[in-house]
Amino acid sequence: MHYNKRIIKSTNKTKATWQTINELLGKQHSLNDIQELTIDDKHFTNQNEIANLLNYYFSTAVDKLNHNTGSYKKFPFMQKLVY
Repeated sequence: MHYNKRIIKSTNKTKATWQTINELLGKQHSLNDIQELTIDDKHFTNQNEIANLLNYYFSTAVDKLNHNTGSYKKFPFMQKLVY
């Protein structure tokens, strides 16, 4: 009943359901923040900057793979993503 009440009282029932399932399965949420990102020998440690760089990299991956837009030529340093 405890878990049922927790889900019912929650404002985000989907999230509460999955948290409960993971708790019952013994899964723990781990945070693996990227502390540093290196691109073309440039080091980034600011979490927002890292998030924006990774967002750009992955949101343009299809274009880069297809070579349709040539965006990979505009930002060649993004091709050397190392973390």
